[in-house]
Amino acid sequence: MINKEDTPLVILTGHRKSGTSMFHRLFDGVDGVNLYPPDISILYAYFPYFTSRNSISDNELRNRLVCVVRESISRILIHNPSAVNIENFLSIFENEICNIDLRDKSDVIFSIYNAWIKYQDVEVKSAPFIFKETSQSIFFEQYLNMFPKLKMISLIRDPRDNYAAINAGVDKYYSKMGENAFRSLSSLINRARMDLLSSKINQKKYPESFLVIQFEDLVSDTQTVMNKVANFLEMEFSTAMLKPETNGKIYTGNNFEGNKFSGVSGKNVGMWKKRITIESAKIIEYWMGDIMNYWGYTLEFSLIESQIEFSNFYDKYNCEYFYHDSFKCK
Repeated sequence: MINKEDTPLVILTGHRKSGTSMFHRLFDGVDGVNLYPPDISILYAYFPYFTSRNSISDNELRNRLVCVVRESISRILIHNPSAVNIENFLSIFENEICNIDLRDKSDVIFSIYNAWIKYQDVEVKSAPFIFKETSQSIFFEQYLNMFPKLKMISLIRDPRDNYAAINAGVDKYYSKMGENAFRSLSSLINRARMDLLSSKINQKKYPESFLVIQFEDLVSDTQTVMNKVANFLEMEFSTAMLKPETNGKIYTGNNFEGNKFSGVSGKNVGMWKKRITIESAKIIEYWMGDIMNYWGYTLEFSLIESQIEFSNFYDKYNCEYFYHDSFKCK
């Protein structure tokens, strides 16, 4: 069995609704890779919220971990029930986690890797194990210390279009998790900025291990970009990398507006002007303008007019997240 130091892991990442699901599906059915089909999910639904709590027992952690793995796989079975024999895979996985440190991120990731390899009954060799998770570029150096052969690909997108994609799902999806448009925007200006900034830093510092792909390039010239990706991963380019699929079936997208795509689509590139308010765009540009400029996203508004809008936003932002009443008034 391969050890951690030699494990060929590839993490696909990016801010939510930046196109990472479609990008992930471009590796479906590609020879020479071991693709973990769902979002790995444990990196936000297990670590660190549960693992950092000393009051949680190992048995409780184990149950939570198995639950997250089960639920994440179940989501892809909705569209293709035969994609994974979930009980067989979980049986292998539960055996893998019997004697590991359940609070150690590298141990848990390595257990999922080993379980998937055994479930697939494939020869490991040098084939990369590819999995997806949102907003992981900030942790890149941490992962690289765990797995020296790891590579990460970060997909970035114009944050105004990115917010438009999220905002389209506020009423139908995010509101069920207690998130309204204000909270979605608050999250985006922080987390998307973090992703764009860490992607800049990582690609400069680790060009052989970290690659940034822009969503706009991916949808406008898929073949050129995927050739670049193949070279980065030191694998042969395949035409299978041009069509997003889920276990051999065409992936039609996961947008909130019900649009079904037959492949890679750039339909919403630059459409933020019609999909979000000018006020929201100004708030995004004010907080993210410097890093947007770095990645070539042209600003539409001056800093002065954007600041006026951001000041209005900040009143509510401060009250929502930071204000503490230190006065003892009767």
